[in-house]
Amino acid sequence: MRRLSISHSCAPLAGVGLILALGAGEPTFAQNSPRSNRVIERFLADEPAIGTFTRNPAPNLDFTVIDTQYGDFDLEGVRRTLAEMRIENRAPDVIPIVRIPYAMRHAPEEVVDQLLNVGVSGVMFPDIETADQARRAIGAMRFRNTIPIAPLGLRHGNLGVAPSYWGLTDASYRDAADVWPLSPSGQLLAILQIESLVGIEQLDAILATPGLSAIFVGPTDLAAAIGAEGPQAPQVEVLVQQVLAACLAADIACGYPIVATSPEAAERETARRLSEGFELLAVMTIPR
Repeated sequence: MRRLSISHSCAPLAGVGLILALGAGEPTFAQNSPRSNRVIERFLADEPAIGTFTRNPAPNLDFTVIDTQYGDFDLEGVRRTLAEMRIENRAPDVIPIVRIPYAMRHAPEEVVDQLLNVGVSGVMFPDIETADQARRAIGAMRFRNTIPIAPLGLRHGNLGVAPSYWGLTDASYRDAADVWPLSPSGQLLAILQIESLVGIEQLDAILATPGLSAIFVGPTDLAAAIGAEGPQAPQVEVLVQQVLAACLAADIACGYPIVATSPEAAERETARRLSEGFELLAVMTIPR
């Protein structure tokens, strides 16, 4: 297991700087071979991926989630964030994942197409409750009429600036821009959130959807769904463990958001969740 230490960050979306003992390789630019996705590398090595929710990630995190779930969808804001994450005009090692607006979860293809075209490497879909929603979400990340393996692609052929952001030719980008693990060489992450009792009831069918990269639990919304006092309530934890058990049985990575009041508490909770089998942790500190 990787050695972890945690430090506080005052990023606008309550991010945390999670300092990891990681090796950071230099990404290539304008190469013919696909760039690697750091989260996928971790999964393939049977290691967890650690990140946070922030637009200003520490450079040694595995991923950051840029949250557009609330308010108006701000594509230009995402574009600016991606540009700021670049290192010497190269794509960052920290993998940018965008959580799409809640209102778009039933028909996400238009917003997903725009996000992928600016260079995003993963998409998080909030409150997925059915296999049909899961198929449409994953299909939104795949090119149309090019790969005849379900879920069929809904993404248009326009690549936007994504190839240059990844440091690839157009042809190499097309080869890499598919969902992993459905495409073993794919470098895109499709992450579906389970945040309701309906989603848990339908979880086995959702987990069977080809192209699913990971599940991410939403304990705060689960608490609201059952009228619990908060995400730490015992009855919420029962549901969290139910989702985790299903993911472990299906060999699908399961993610969880850690919100702590101090770096020490964040480190303890991180160690706990890793020991339980979670593989995708978004860690945040919010001091009281």
